[in-house]
Amino acid sequence: MKLFLCGVFFIWLGGMAYGLYKPLPAGLAITGPKHQVPEAEFLYDLTFVRDGVVVREQRIFDRLLAEIAAAERFVVLDMFLFNGLQGEGLAGPLLADTLADALLRKKQRAPQMTITVITDPINTGYGSYPAAALDRLRAGGIAVITTDLTRLRDSNPLYSGFWRPVIQGFGTNGQGWLPNPFSANGSPVTLRSWLTLLNFKANHRKVLITDQLALVTSANPHDASGYHSNIALVVRGAIQNDLLASEAAVADFSGAPFTKPAVAARTDAGPYTVQLLTESAIKQRVVEAIGAAGEGETVWLAMFYLAEREVCRALVDAASRGATVRLILDPNKDAFGRVKNGIPNRQVAEWLRQRSGGTIAVRWYDTHGEQFHPKLVFVEGRAKGLVIGGSANLTRRNLDDYNLETALAVSGPAGSPFVAGVAGYCRRLWENRDGRYTLPQAAYQEALMFKRWRARVQEASGLGTF
Repeated sequence: MKLFLCGVFFIWLGGMAYGLYKPLPAGLAITGPKHQVPEAEFLYDLTFVRDGVVVREQRIFDRLLAEIAAAERFVVLDMFLFNGLQGEGLAGPLLADTLADALLRKKQRAPQMTITVITDPINTGYGSYPAAALDRLRAGGIAVITTDLTRLRDSNPLYSGFWRPVIQGFGTNGQGWLPNPFSANGSPVTLRSWLTLLNFKANHRKVLITDQLALVTSANPHDASGYHSNIALVVRGAIQNDLLASEAAVADFSGAPFTKPAVAARTDAGPYTVQLLTESAIKQRVVEAIGAAGEGETVWLAMFYLAEREVCRALVDAASRGATVRLILDPNKDAFGRVKNGIPNRQVAEWLRQRSGGTIAVRWYDTHGEQFHPKLVFVEGRAKGLVIGGSANLTRRNLDDYNLETALAVSGPAGSPFVAGVAGYCRRLWENRDGRYTLPQAAYQEALMFKRWRARVQEASGLGTF
Protein backbone atom coordinates (compact mmCIF):
# COMPACT_ATOMS: atom_id res chain seq x y z
CA MET A 1 0.00 0.00 0.00
CA LYS A 2 2.84 2.40 0.85
CA LEU A 3 4.45 1.75 -2.52
CA PHE A 4 1.11 2.36 -4.22
CA LEU A 5 0.55 5.64 -2.37
CA CYS A 6 4.11 6.73 -3.12
CA GLY A 7 3.50 5.96 -6.79
CA VAL A 8 0.30 7.98 -6.80
CA PHE A 9 2.10 10.87 -5.09
CA PHE A 10 4.93 10.94 -7.62
CA ILE A 11 2.50 10.68 -10.54
CA TRP A 12 0.63 13.67 -9.11
CA LEU A 13 3.84 15.60 -8.43
CA GLY A 14 5.22 14.89 -11.90
CA GLY A 15 1.94 15.81 -13.57
CA MET A 16 1.78 19.03 -11.56
CA ALA A 17 5.35 20.05 -12.46
CA TYR A 18 4.82 19.21 -16.12
CA GLY A 19 1.57 21.17 -16.32
CA LEU A 20 3.10 24.23 -14.68
CA TYR A 21 6.32 24.38 -16.66
CA LYS A 22 5.72 22.58 -19.96
CA PRO A 23 6.97 24.55 -22.98
CA LEU A 24 4.42 26.90 -24.49
CA PRO A 25 3.42 26.31 -28.09
CA ALA A 26 5.23 28.54 -30.55
CA GLY A 27 3.72 31.96 -31.14
CA LEU A 28 2.44 32.67 -27.63
CA ALA A 29 3.48 35.34 -25.09
CA ILE A 30 4.28 37.81 -27.86
CA THR A 31 5.41 41.41 -27.54
CA GLY A 32 4.94 42.67 -31.08
CA PRO A 33 6.78 45.45 -32.86
CA LYS A 34 5.55 49.00 -32.45
CA HIS A 35 3.74 50.51 -35.42
CA GLN A 36 2.93 54.14 -36.11
CA VAL A 37 -0.68 54.60 -37.26
CA PRO A 38 -2.70 57.68 -38.20
CA GLU A 39 -5.77 56.75 -36.22
CA ALA A 40 -7.11 54.54 -33.45
CA GLU A 41 -10.64 54.23 -32.11
CA PHE A 42 -12.03 53.53 -28.67
CA LEU A 43 -15.48 51.95 -28.34
CA TYR A 44 -17.49 50.96 -25.29
CA ASP A 45 -20.77 49.42 -24.18
CA LEU A 46 -22.44 50.62 -20.99
CA THR A 47 -25.43 49.55 -18.94
CA PHE A 48 -26.35 52.14 -16.31
CA VAL A 49 -29.22 53.96 -14.61
CA ARG A 50 -30.42 57.45 -15.52
CA ASP A 51 -33.38 59.00 -13.69
CA GLY A 52 -34.37 55.59 -12.34
CA VAL A 53 -34.42 53.95 -15.78
CA VAL A 54 -31.91 51.35 -17.02
CA VAL A 55 -30.10 52.65 -20.12
CA ARG A 56 -28.02 50.51 -22.47
CA GLU A 57 -25.50 52.02 -24.85
CA GLN A 58 -24.38 49.24 -27.18
CA ARG A 59 -21.75 50.04 -29.82
CA ILE A 60 -19.23 47.22 -30.02
CA PHE A 61 -21.23 44.50 -31.75
CA ASP A 62 -22.88 46.97 -34.11
CA ARG A 63 -19.39 47.91 -35.25
CA LEU A 64 -18.22 44.31 -35.40
CA LEU A 65 -21.17 43.34 -37.61
CA ALA A 66 -20.59 46.35 -39.86
CA GLU A 67 -16.93 45.42 -40.34
CA ILE A 68 -17.81 41.84 -41.27
CA ALA A 69 -20.16 43.23 -43.92
CA ALA A 70 -17.42 45.58 -45.21
CA ALA A 71 -14.67 42.93 -45.44
CA GLU A 72 -13.48 42.19 -48.96
CA ARG A 73 -10.98 39.32 -48.74
CA PHE A 74 -11.07 37.60 -45.36
CA VAL A 75 -12.51 37.51 -41.87
CA VAL A 76 -10.75 35.92 -38.88
CA LEU A 77 -12.69 35.87 -35.62
CA ASP A 78 -11.44 34.48 -32.32
CA MET A 79 -14.07 34.56 -29.56
CA PHE A 80 -14.10 32.82 -26.17
CA LEU A 81 -17.87 32.62 -25.53
CA PHE A 82 -19.92 32.11 -28.72
CA ASN A 83 -23.21 30.55 -27.68
CA GLY A 84 -26.85 31.29 -26.95
CA LEU A 85 -26.98 30.33 -23.27
CA GLN A 86 -28.99 32.78 -21.19
CA GLY A 87 -28.61 33.75 -17.56
CA GLU A 88 -31.23 33.10 -14.90
CA GLY A 89 -33.86 35.83 -14.97
CA LEU A 90 -31.78 38.11 -17.21
CA ALA A 91 -32.52 37.58 -20.90
CA GLY A 92 -29.89 39.14 -23.13
CA PRO A 93 -29.84 39.97 -26.85
CA LEU A 94 -29.36 37.10 -29.31
CA LEU A 95 -25.72 37.92 -30.02
CA ALA A 96 -24.58 34.42 -31.00
CA ASP A 97 -27.23 33.91 -33.67
CA THR A 98 -26.94 37.49 -34.91
CA LEU A 99 -23.19 37.12 -35.38
CA ALA A 100 -23.57 33.70 -37.00
CA ASP A 101 -26.18 35.15 -39.38
CA ALA A 102 -23.81 37.97 -40.36
CA LEU A 103 -20.97 35.56 -41.10
CA LEU A 104 -23.21 33.23 -43.11
CA ARG A 105 -24.62 36.17 -45.08
CA LYS A 106 -21.11 37.26 -45.92
CA LYS A 107 -20.15 33.76 -47.05
CA GLN A 108 -23.26 33.46 -49.23
CA ARG A 109 -22.63 36.81 -50.91
CA ALA A 110 -18.90 36.20 -51.33
CA PRO A 111 -18.33 32.42 -51.52
CA GLN A 112 -14.65 32.91 -52.38
CA MET A 113 -14.00 34.77 -49.15
CA THR A 114 -12.04 33.01 -46.43
CA ILE A 115 -13.86 33.13 -43.09
CA THR A 116 -12.33 31.45 -40.05
CA VAL A 117 -13.76 31.30 -36.54
CA ILE A 118 -11.56 30.20 -33.63
CA THR A 119 -13.19 29.48 -30.30
CA ASP A 120 -13.08 27.59 -27.02
CA PRO A 121 -14.54 24.15 -26.14
CA ILE A 122 -16.55 25.78 -23.34
CA ASN A 123 -19.23 26.49 -25.96
CA THR A 124 -20.05 22.78 -26.21
CA GLY A 125 -19.78 22.21 -22.46
CA TYR A 126 -16.46 20.50 -23.25
CA GLY A 127 -18.15 18.00 -25.55
CA SER A 128 -21.49 17.47 -23.80
CA TYR A 129 -23.82 19.23 -26.25
CA PRO A 130 -23.78 20.93 -29.64
CA ALA A 131 -23.13 24.65 -30.09
CA ALA A 132 -25.94 25.57 -32.45
CA ALA A 133 -24.40 28.80 -33.78
CA LEU A 134 -21.04 27.14 -34.48
CA ASP A 135 -22.69 24.13 -36.13
CA ARG A 136 -24.58 26.48 -38.45
CA LEU A 137 -21.29 28.10 -39.44
CA ARG A 138 -19.72 24.75 -40.28
CA ALA A 139 -22.75 23.75 -42.33
CA GLY A 140 -22.44 27.04 -44.24
CA GLY A 141 -18.85 26.39 -45.28
CA ILE A 142 -17.13 28.48 -42.62
CA ALA A 143 -14.07 27.02 -40.92
CA VAL A 144 -14.55 26.64 -37.16
CA ILE A 145 -11.46 25.79 -35.10
CA THR A 146 -11.81 24.58 -31.52
CA THR A 147 -8.72 25.40 -29.49
CA ASP A 148 -6.78 22.41 -28.11
CA LEU A 149 -6.52 23.48 -24.47
CA THR A 150 -4.37 20.48 -23.53
CA ARG A 151 -1.45 22.24 -25.21
CA LEU A 152 -1.60 25.03 -22.63
CA ARG A 153 -0.11 25.01 -19.16
CA ASP A 154 -2.24 24.13 -16.14
CA SER A 155 -3.43 27.01 -13.98
CA ASN A 156 -4.93 24.66 -11.35
CA PRO A 157 -1.93 22.36 -10.68
CA LEU A 158 -3.26 20.76 -7.48
CA TYR A 159 -6.06 19.27 -9.56
CA SER A 160 -4.53 19.12 -13.03
CA GLY A 161 -1.44 17.33 -11.75
CA PHE A 162 -3.62 14.26 -11.30
CA TRP A 163 -6.11 14.98 -14.08
CA ARG A 164 -3.51 15.17 -16.82
CA PRO A 165 -1.85 11.73 -16.33
CA VAL A 166 -4.81 9.81 -14.87
CA ILE A 167 -8.28 11.30 -15.41
CA GLN A 168 -7.93 13.01 -18.79
CA GLY A 169 -9.26 10.08 -20.81
CA PHE A 170 -11.92 9.09 -18.29
CA GLY A 171 -15.59 8.96 -19.32
CA THR A 172 -17.31 9.72 -22.59
CA ASN A 173 -18.54 12.72 -24.51
CA GLY A 174 -22.14 13.07 -25.60
CA GLN A 175 -25.39 13.19 -23.68
CA GLY A 176 -24.86 14.23 -20.08
CA TRP A 177 -26.82 13.95 -16.87
CA LEU A 178 -25.14 16.42 -14.51
CA PRO A 179 -26.25 20.06 -14.04
CA ASN A 180 -24.93 22.59 -16.52
CA PRO A 181 -22.32 24.73 -14.70
CA PHE A 182 -22.97 27.76 -16.91
CA SER A 183 -26.75 28.04 -16.94
CA ALA A 184 -29.61 26.47 -15.00
CA ASN A 185 -31.47 26.25 -18.30
CA GLY A 186 -28.55 24.75 -20.22
CA SER A 187 -28.23 21.16 -21.41
CA PRO A 188 -26.90 18.61 -18.91
CA VAL A 189 -23.20 17.78 -19.08
CA THR A 190 -21.19 14.62 -18.63
CA LEU A 191 -18.87 13.81 -15.74
CA ARG A 192 -15.98 14.01 -18.18
CA SER A 193 -16.95 17.60 -19.03
CA TRP A 194 -17.09 18.58 -15.36
CA LEU A 195 -13.66 17.02 -14.81
CA THR A 196 -12.27 18.98 -17.78
CA LEU A 197 -13.85 22.23 -16.60
CA LEU A 198 -11.95 22.02 -13.30
CA ASN A 199 -8.69 22.65 -15.18
CA PHE A 200 -9.77 26.30 -15.39
CA LYS A 201 -8.08 27.20 -18.67
CA ALA A 202 -9.38 28.87 -21.80
CA ASN A 203 -8.79 30.53 -25.12
CA HIS A 204 -10.06 33.78 -23.64
CA ARG A 205 -9.30 35.99 -26.68
CA LYS A 206 -11.82 38.32 -28.31
CA VAL A 207 -10.51 39.47 -31.69
CA LEU A 208 -11.82 40.37 -35.14
CA ILE A 209 -9.38 40.80 -38.04
CA THR A 210 -10.41 41.62 -41.60
CA ASP A 211 -8.52 43.01 -44.59
CA GLN A 212 -9.83 46.42 -43.51
CA LEU A 213 -8.97 46.60 -39.77
CA ALA A 214 -8.58 44.84 -36.45
CA LEU A 215 -10.88 45.06 -33.43
CA VAL A 216 -9.73 43.77 -30.03
CA THR A 217 -12.36 43.74 -27.32
CA SER A 218 -13.42 42.50 -23.90
CA ALA A 219 -16.88 41.53 -25.21
CA ASN A 220 -18.15 38.04 -26.10
CA PRO A 221 -20.89 37.06 -28.61
CA HIS A 222 -22.70 35.32 -25.77
CA ASP A 223 -26.38 36.00 -25.17
CA ALA A 224 -26.12 36.07 -21.37
CA SER A 225 -23.25 38.59 -21.67
CA GLY A 226 -25.14 40.86 -24.05
CA TYR A 227 -25.76 43.69 -21.59
CA HIS A 228 -22.34 43.67 -19.96
CA SER A 229 -20.30 46.87 -20.01
CA ASN A 230 -17.23 46.36 -22.26
CA ILE A 231 -14.53 48.13 -24.26
CA ALA A 232 -12.93 47.69 -27.69
CA LEU A 233 -9.92 49.11 -29.54
CA VAL A 234 -9.96 49.49 -33.35
CA VAL A 235 -6.76 49.88 -35.39
CA ARG A 236 -5.50 49.47 -38.96
CA GLY A 237 -2.20 48.72 -40.66
CA ALA A 238 0.70 46.32 -40.09
CA ILE A 239 -0.71 45.44 -36.66
CA GLN A 240 -3.30 43.36 -38.54
CA ASN A 241 -0.52 41.04 -39.75
CA ASP A 242 0.80 40.68 -36.18
CA LEU A 243 -2.67 39.68 -35.00
CA LEU A 244 -3.09 37.23 -37.88
CA ALA A 245 0.22 35.56 -36.96
CA SER A 246 -0.92 35.21 -33.34
CA GLU A 247 -4.16 33.53 -34.48
CA ALA A 248 -2.29 31.27 -36.91
CA ALA A 249 -0.28 30.00 -33.92
CA VAL A 250 -3.49 28.90 -32.17
CA ALA A 251 -4.74 27.11 -35.27
CA ASP A 252 -1.37 25.41 -35.68
CA PHE A 253 -1.09 23.96 -32.18
CA SER A 254 -4.78 22.96 -32.35
CA GLY A 255 -3.99 20.86 -35.43
CA ALA A 256 -6.31 22.80 -37.73
CA PRO A 257 -5.55 23.85 -41.30
CA PHE A 258 -5.23 27.62 -41.57
CA THR A 259 -3.83 29.61 -44.43
CA LYS A 260 -2.78 32.90 -42.92
CA PRO A 261 -4.02 35.81 -45.01
CA ALA A 262 -1.94 38.96 -45.24
CA VAL A 263 -2.59 42.66 -45.28
CA ALA A 264 -0.64 44.76 -47.78
CA ALA A 265 2.23 46.68 -46.21
CA ARG A 266 1.38 50.29 -45.46
CA THR A 267 3.66 53.22 -44.81
CA ASP A 268 1.12 55.28 -42.90
CA ALA A 269 2.72 57.40 -40.23
CA GLY A 270 0.71 59.05 -37.52
CA PRO A 271 0.51 60.22 -33.94
CA TYR A 272 -0.37 56.83 -32.44
CA THR A 273 1.86 53.88 -31.61
CA VAL A 274 0.18 50.47 -31.47
CA GLN A 275 1.65 47.16 -30.30
CA LEU A 276 0.34 43.60 -29.95
CA LEU A 277 0.62 41.91 -26.56
CA THR A 278 -0.43 38.34 -25.80
CA GLU A 279 -0.45 36.24 -22.61
CA SER A 280 2.37 37.11 -20.14
CA ALA A 281 3.59 39.95 -22.35
CA ILE A 282 0.44 41.81 -21.26
CA LYS A 283 1.49 41.69 -17.61
CA GLN A 284 5.01 42.78 -18.44
CA ARG A 285 3.75 45.87 -20.30
CA VAL A 286 1.10 46.70 -17.66
CA VAL A 287 3.61 46.54 -14.80
CA GLU A 288 6.09 48.58 -16.81
CA ALA A 289 3.48 51.23 -17.63
CA ILE A 290 2.26 51.56 -14.04
CA GLY A 291 5.87 51.51 -12.83
CA ALA A 292 6.66 54.56 -14.96
CA ALA A 293 3.76 56.65 -13.60
CA GLY A 294 4.57 59.38 -11.13
CA GLU A 295 3.50 62.75 -9.80
CA GLY A 296 1.12 64.63 -12.07
CA GLU A 297 -0.01 61.45 -13.85
CA THR A 298 -3.09 59.31 -13.34
CA VAL A 299 -3.37 55.53 -13.53
CA TRP A 300 -6.90 54.40 -14.39
CA LEU A 301 -8.12 50.80 -14.28
CA ALA A 302 -11.54 49.72 -15.53
CA MET A 303 -11.50 46.03 -14.72
CA PHE A 304 -13.68 42.98 -14.21
CA TYR A 305 -11.11 41.08 -12.11
CA LEU A 306 -8.04 42.48 -10.30
CA ALA A 307 -5.91 40.11 -8.22
CA GLU A 308 -2.40 39.66 -9.70
CA ARG A 309 0.08 40.53 -6.94
CA GLU A 310 2.79 42.11 -9.06
CA VAL A 311 0.25 44.45 -10.64
CA CYS A 312 -1.19 45.32 -7.22
CA ARG A 313 2.25 46.12 -5.82
CA ALA A 314 2.95 48.31 -8.86
CA LEU A 315 -0.23 50.27 -8.12
CA VAL A 316 0.82 50.86 -4.51
CA ASP A 317 4.29 51.96 -5.62
CA ALA A 318 2.82 54.34 -8.21
CA ALA A 319 0.67 55.95 -5.54
CA SER A 320 3.71 56.31 -3.27
CA ARG A 321 5.50 58.20 -6.05
CA GLY A 322 2.67 60.71 -6.22
CA ALA A 323 0.64 59.28 -9.10
CA THR A 324 -3.13 59.46 -8.79
CA VAL A 325 -4.50 55.91 -8.90
CA ARG A 326 -8.20 55.43 -9.65
CA LEU A 327 -9.77 52.00 -10.00
CA ILE A 328 -13.24 51.28 -11.38
CA LEU A 329 -14.03 47.67 -10.54
CA ASP A 330 -16.85 45.19 -10.87
CA PRO A 331 -18.16 44.30 -7.38
CA ASN A 332 -18.11 40.60 -8.31
CA LYS A 333 -21.70 40.05 -7.22
CA ASP A 334 -23.44 39.14 -10.51
CA ALA A 335 -22.86 36.07 -12.66
CA PHE A 336 -25.61 35.47 -15.23
CA GLY A 337 -28.41 35.66 -12.69
CA ARG A 338 -26.47 34.03 -9.89
CA VAL A 339 -25.06 35.83 -6.84
CA LYS A 340 -21.27 35.83 -6.33
CA ASN A 341 -19.34 36.40 -3.12
CA GLY A 342 -17.27 39.46 -4.04
CA ILE A 343 -13.98 37.57 -4.47
CA PRO A 344 -11.41 38.76 -5.46
CA ASN A 345 -12.08 42.45 -6.13
CA ARG A 346 -13.46 43.49 -2.75
CA GLN A 347 -10.59 41.90 -0.86
CA VAL A 348 -7.97 43.31 -3.23
CA ALA A 349 -9.55 46.78 -3.04
CA GLU A 350 -9.32 46.73 0.75
CA TRP A 351 -5.69 45.57 0.63
CA LEU A 352 -4.83 48.38 -1.78
CA ARG A 353 -6.61 50.94 0.40
CA GLN A 354 -4.70 49.85 3.47
CA ARG A 355 -1.31 49.49 1.79
CA SER A 356 -1.57 52.89 0.11
CA GLY A 357 -2.79 54.68 3.21
CA GLY A 358 -6.05 55.44 1.46
CA THR A 359 -4.42 57.22 -1.49
CA ILE A 360 -5.60 54.61 -4.01
CA ALA A 361 -9.23 55.42 -4.77
CA VAL A 362 -11.75 52.75 -5.75
CA ARG A 363 -15.26 53.06 -7.12
CA TRP A 364 -17.55 50.11 -7.83
CA TYR A 365 -19.56 49.88 -11.00
CA ASP A 366 -23.25 49.76 -10.07
CA THR A 367 -24.32 46.52 -11.76
CA HIS A 368 -27.90 45.23 -11.90
CA GLY A 369 -27.52 41.61 -12.97
CA GLU A 370 -25.04 42.34 -15.75
CA GLN A 371 -21.27 42.66 -15.24
CA PHE A 372 -18.77 45.49 -15.57
CA HIS A 373 -16.54 43.50 -17.91
CA PRO A 374 -13.82 45.82 -19.36
CA LYS A 375 -10.13 44.99 -19.20
CA LEU A 376 -8.61 48.46 -19.53
CA VAL A 377 -5.46 50.11 -18.16
CA PHE A 378 -4.96 53.80 -18.97
CA VAL A 379 -1.91 55.79 -17.86
CA GLU A 380 -2.79 59.44 -18.40
CA GLY A 381 0.39 61.48 -18.55
CA ARG A 382 1.06 65.17 -19.06
CA ALA A 383 2.20 64.81 -22.66
CA LYS A 384 0.75 61.46 -23.74
CA GLY A 385 -1.56 58.65 -22.76
CA LEU A 386 -1.03 54.90 -22.91
CA VAL A 387 -3.98 52.50 -23.18
CA ILE A 388 -3.70 48.72 -22.76
CA GLY A 389 -6.97 46.96 -23.49
CA GLY A 390 -8.30 43.63 -24.66
CA SER A 391 -9.35 40.29 -23.20
CA ALA A 392 -7.12 39.91 -20.14
CA ASN A 393 -8.26 40.42 -16.57
CA LEU A 394 -5.44 41.32 -14.20
CA THR A 395 -5.18 37.89 -12.58
CA ARG A 396 -2.61 35.12 -12.49
CA ARG A 397 -4.65 32.93 -14.83
CA ASN A 398 -4.95 35.67 -17.43
CA LEU A 399 -1.41 37.04 -17.21
CA ASP A 400 0.94 34.11 -16.48
CA ASP A 401 0.64 32.04 -19.69
CA TYR A 402 -2.28 29.83 -18.68
CA ASN A 403 -5.11 31.32 -20.75
CA LEU A 404 -4.77 32.62 -24.28
CA GLU A 405 -5.19 36.40 -24.17
CA THR A 406 -4.85 39.30 -26.61
CA ALA A 407 -4.43 43.00 -25.87
CA LEU A 408 -3.26 46.09 -27.70
CA ALA A 409 -1.07 48.85 -26.26
CA VAL A 410 -1.94 52.15 -27.93
CA SER A 411 -0.22 55.41 -27.04
CA GLY A 412 -0.79 58.90 -28.35
CA PRO A 413 -0.54 62.58 -27.48
CA ALA A 414 -2.61 63.93 -24.62
CA GLY A 415 -5.70 65.59 -26.05
CA SER A 416 -5.66 63.55 -29.28
CA PRO A 417 -9.09 62.10 -30.20
CA PHE A 418 -8.28 58.55 -29.06
CA VAL A 419 -6.64 59.50 -25.76
CA ALA A 420 -9.30 62.12 -25.04
CA GLY A 421 -12.00 59.53 -25.72
CA VAL A 422 -10.55 57.12 -23.16
CA ALA A 423 -10.09 59.91 -20.63
CA GLY A 424 -13.67 61.05 -21.14
CA TYR A 425 -14.95 57.50 -20.63
CA CYS A 426 -13.05 57.14 -17.34
CA ARG A 427 -14.23 60.49 -16.00
CA ARG A 428 -17.80 59.88 -17.10
CA LEU A 429 -17.92 56.76 -14.95
CA TRP A 430 -15.94 58.18 -12.05
CA GLU A 431 -17.96 61.39 -11.78
CA ASN A 432 -21.35 59.86 -12.69
CA ARG A 433 -21.83 62.28 -15.55
CA ASP A 434 -25.34 62.05 -17.05
CA GLY A 435 -26.22 58.91 -15.09
CA ARG A 436 -25.39 56.63 -12.18
CA TYR A 437 -22.45 54.42 -13.06
CA THR A 438 -20.33 53.99 -9.96
CA LEU A 439 -20.59 53.82 -6.17
CA PRO A 440 -17.98 54.72 -3.51
CA GLN A 441 -15.69 52.05 -2.11
CA ALA A 442 -17.65 51.91 1.14
CA ALA A 443 -20.62 50.45 -0.75
CA TYR A 444 -18.86 47.07 -1.04
CA GLN A 445 -16.01 47.43 1.41
CA GLU A 446 -15.03 44.13 3.01
CA ALA A 447 -12.35 43.76 5.66
CA LEU A 448 -12.96 40.12 6.65
CA MET A 449 -9.55 38.49 7.09
CA PHE A 450 -10.93 35.03 6.24
CA LYS A 451 -12.20 36.13 2.82
CA ARG A 452 -9.00 38.07 2.12
CA TRP A 453 -6.87 34.98 2.71
CA ARG A 454 -9.33 32.86 0.78
CA ALA A 455 -8.95 35.19 -2.20
CA ARG A 456 -5.15 35.10 -1.96
CA VAL A 457 -5.00 31.32 -1.68
CA GLN A 458 -7.33 30.91 -4.65
CA GLU A 459 -5.24 33.31 -6.74
CA ALA A 460 -1.90 31.72 -5.84
CA SER A 461 -3.02 28.10 -6.14
CA GLY A 462 -5.31 28.37 -9.17
CA LEU A 463 -8.25 26.95 -7.22
CA GLY A 464 -10.41 30.02 -7.88
CA THR A 465 -12.52 30.62 -10.96
CA PHE A 466 -11.02 34.07 -11.68
